[in-house]
Amino acid sequence: MGDIDSKEFVLAGVVMKRLLSGEQTAGQFCLFENKSGGNTRTPIHVHARDDETVYIIEGELTAVIGGEPRRLSAGESIFLPRGIPHQLMNMSGSPCRYILIGTPALFDRFLEEAGHELQPGEVVGPPTPEEIERLREASPRFGVTLLPDWPPPK
Repeated sequence: MGDIDSKEFVLAGVVMKRLLSGEQTAGQFCLFENKSGGNTRTPIHVHARDDETVYIIEGELTAVIGGEPRRLSAGESIFLPRGIPHQLMNMSGSPCRYILIGTPALFDRFLEEAGHELQPGEVVGPPTPEEIERLREASPRFGVTLLPDWPPPK
């Protein structure tokens, strides 16, 4: 079995702790525990090659799927199929923790390229222009299409 390093990454202002990588599951899925501080929103995006399942541990998260918002609170989950534009946001001002499962495992590799490793003492805020650029560059290689209105105009 691979090492259980639980690396933490940052993408779109969310801290994502890798619990299982594709290497550990023979590529079948990857598993993350994610934390949003209460003011995060992913770009609206579409996955071509993987599906996502989200389960809320604490707090609340709004999933927008194909333009329809759905508010999820602790204990609720949602399936985000490939091919359908979606966005995850927590603008509640309160922290949210949730499990993210990517099937098959692709998101873990995407995150290594599109995000960055959490540094000791790092204070995570809204994505910088450099972080947005890195996300834009990595996305096409993983079958992820970012849709235009992100980040939102000031």
